[in-house]
Amino acid sequence: MLYNETLLISKTMHKCSGMPLKPLQLESKNDTKLVDILSHNREKFIDYLQELGLDVKHNEKTTNYQNHATTIVTLKTTCFKVDFNDNFAIISPLK
Repeated sequence: MLYNETLLISKTMHKCSGMPLKPLQLESKNDTKLVDILSHNREKFIDYLQELGLDVKHNEKTTNYQNHATTIVTLKTTCFKVDFNDNFAIISPLK
């Protein structure tokens, strides 16, 4: 069985403004990059995104007794405010 999971975070495209909504606090464990913080808190972050609303597309096919499955989970375009501290990062979607 081959299993591959990838978490892709796009880079900032433009400055956003708005009121922060329900925040999520993630431990930073001395990480200084957002991608590293999200990777170390992957499950908590994915659960948080599910609360915000995700689009899930699943495709599965079997050929010659080999099963191939792909699941793509996409969050609608959302701007986030991220505040860093020495021990944690606070992520809030903007409305």
